[in-house]
Amino acid sequence: MKKLYSPAFILKIGLKKTFSKLYSWFLTIFVTLNVLLLYYFLLIQKTTWDSFWQSNTVFYSWAQIVLSVINAVLIGASISMLFEVIKEKKKTSKTSYLQTFASLLFSAAATGCSVCSAFLLPLLGIAASLTALPFGGLEIKFLSALLLFYTIYEYAKITSGLCKIPKEKIISFEKNQIKFSLKKETLPQLLPFLLLVIFITIVYTLPRLPKAWRLQTQRKILPTAADIKQNQSAGIFAQINPPGGYELKTKYNNIGPSMLEMGVVDLDKFKQIYEKSGQPLTPEQLDILTKGSNKKIRITSDNSYFLLNFFWAFGLANKTKILEEGDMVKYGEGQVGNFASTGGWTLAKGDSMQYYSKKAIVPLTKEQEDLVNKVASGVYRPCCGNSTAFPDCNHGMALLGVFELMAAQGATESEMFQAGKYINSFWFPGTAFDTALYFKNKEGRDFKNIDPKVYLSKDIFSAFGAQTVKKWLIEKGIQEKPPAQGGGCGV
Repeated sequence: MKKLYSPAFILKIGLKKTFSKLYSWFLTIFVTLNVLLLYYFLLIQKTTWDSFWQSNTVFYSWAQIVLSVINAVLIGASISMLFEVIKEKKKTSKTSYLQTFASLLFSAAATGCSVCSAFLLPLLGIAASLTALPFGGLEIKFLSALLLFYTIYEYAKITSGLCKIPKEKIISFEKNQIKFSLKKETLPQLLPFLLLVIFITIVYTLPRLPKAWRLQTQRKILPTAADIKQNQSAGIFAQINPPGGYELKTKYNNIGPSMLEMGVVDLDKFKQIYEKSGQPLTPEQLDILTKGSNKKIRITSDNSYFLLNFFWAFGLANKTKILEEGDMVKYGEGQVGNFASTGGWTLAKGDSMQYYSKKAIVPLTKEQEDLVNKVASGVYRPCCGNSTAFPDCNHGMALLGVFELMAAQGATESEMFQAGKYINSFWFPGTAFDTALYFKNKEGRDFKNIDPKVYLSKDIFSAFGAQTVKKWLIEKGIQEKPPAQGGGCGV
């Protein structure tokens, strides 16, 4: 009578035989470390290590790390077991090779920041933001780990010697006078093949799941009164975030009522999100939304969060060639709705993409469009390495909206860069503090005297530039504690 062994026992014996050899341990460790280095390399292609921690929730950040380590270890173990199978010249399923490769490919592709995207996703036909996935890519890493675990079990059945390969038998059957033949021993190989197909199908289905199922992956941290008080003594924070705010020459006019009328802003949802954050809308902000306002726009620490979402909606809905022909379309590869700035906008009536560049709320001439594109292309943000001309997150989309409104009301290039300097400093006070400290100590310049084009450049204010600035401050021993970072890339 044939003796049956439990999967756990087969796995135990298979692993024991493989790792009783010292070289298997070395191979596993070598592969694991290289896979982890690959993950890190892919992560820093779109963001920095500091920005990764600042932009995402603690749960998401640690879940990414833990699942990455688990995947790397399982990939190392599966390759060691595969070598053992080959060494002993035993037959194994080609599907098992594919499972190991697919797990490596998909787990690597899902490595990144939930806000700033993953470097390899476009190669798989998914737009460049992990926001497209309900759990920010964690689900792919989890599924990859399960597939790898099953692959290791498949190898263990061979290396353990407990599962004998059956003798070749042919199964034949006829249908409509057509005869089919199938080797009986190939039937068990259909299961791993089906698992691989199911795995890939799930990966491509995930971006299409309801937005309500999505995990909150993005950190929402706003500067506190204690943060502000701590840094006012040095005078730097009062320069980057003036107590009286920064006023633009530009007015709100009727863009608020226009957005409510078209549906890109659902008033009830908009009010609820601020009530939940402990910053309910003021009567003035409600008037800006419902009645419009002839007042000039002034950004302060108190209203920076309101303006962020207000102009996010405007930037998303206002008709412009930047959205229709620019980097959003180029890198979205037919899935523009999966970026953080598009799929992440949940305060509209219905799907956010039905409002994407929908209506000329504020019409722009060709000259004004060109001016907006020129300025936006030179303004970066520290949550990623992209310019405002590629508004794949809320900060980029909101600032694009500000630039469009400014251009429509006759603002000059210089005025737009200056406004971008102060607005980004209110939205990213931590990075702004570091940058102001950097210029003060390196070049002796106060914040007001820093050229906005230099301040907002890729070399200074992008995720990579901000990391360079912080490194310089630390090396010189002059790093001071900045205020908390601005809000995350979600509503």
